[in-house]
Amino acid sequence: MLSLKLIHPFAILPFVVGNIALAIAVHAGLTQLLGERPAGEMSGLAWATMLLLLIIVEDFMTFFGHYLLHAYASLWELHKTHHSAEFLVPLTNRRLHPLQTIFEQVCTATAVGVAAGVLAYAFALPLAEFFVAKVDAYYIVNALSFHHLRHSHVRLSYGWLERYLLSPAQHQLHHSCLREHWDKNFGLLFSCWDRLFGTIAYSRPGDVYQPGLPPGSGEFSTVAQLYLTPLQRIAQSAVHRLGRRQASGGGTGSELAPAAAPPPPHAAP
Repeated sequence: MLSLKLIHPFAILPFVVGNIALAIAVHAGLTQLLGERPAGEMSGLAWATMLLLLIIVEDFMTFFGHYLLHAYASLWELHKTHHSAEFLVPLTNRRLHPLQTIFEQVCTATAVGVAAGVLAYAFALPLAEFFVAKVDAYYIVNALSFHHLRHSHVRLSYGWLERYLLSPAQHQLHHSCLREHWDKNFGLLFSCWDRLFGTIAYSRPGDVYQPGLPPGSGEFSTVAQLYLTPLQRIAQSAVHRLGRRQASGGGTGSELAPAAAPPPPHAAP
């Protein structure tokens, strides 16, 4: 967590700036194409609608980026750093490989930047006010979703509400290395994305789960291993694919991994 804290500003700042720049560019493009919209007073309903739409966009991209981290072998190697935790505590939320953080920022910054530009133009709202409101709204919604319990031993279930909102207990199942829990519950706030993609798993009383990775997934016992093991395995896989391609006389290779996330075969091309 401490090492990531030192790296974080350098990994995130370019995408924060890019996010704002993209929103400004989209807003300017719409203004040039459709004409300028003078800013006026907004009703409370319009504000609520605008913020809800932006939260939905950001939540979907958070889900989809997480989905891709499990779907592609090289991305899964990076994401193993997070899943290698064998006991969940709130600090596990910061147990991330820097390259995963950059990848996630690319996904969310691009989508949110475009959405911000479009919505700010549609609602005739200055971009500065729009971004301040968006940051506050998503932070508050995330805080109210018991995010600090997702990475903990506290099993908080939402019961029937899990059809609509993801509970901390569901995210704990996502960290399980048991086969029936592989590739489940990728979302953060809303569970509709997992239901749409067929990756939903509801919590049940007495659920048994074991955080961590199965044997053969790599070494993640030290900070150096947390950073270097994914890079080493990605390089080995690339060399293996290149050798196999040369041996077969060319052709294309796919990086798409099997559907199950945690098992060792997931790291294979």
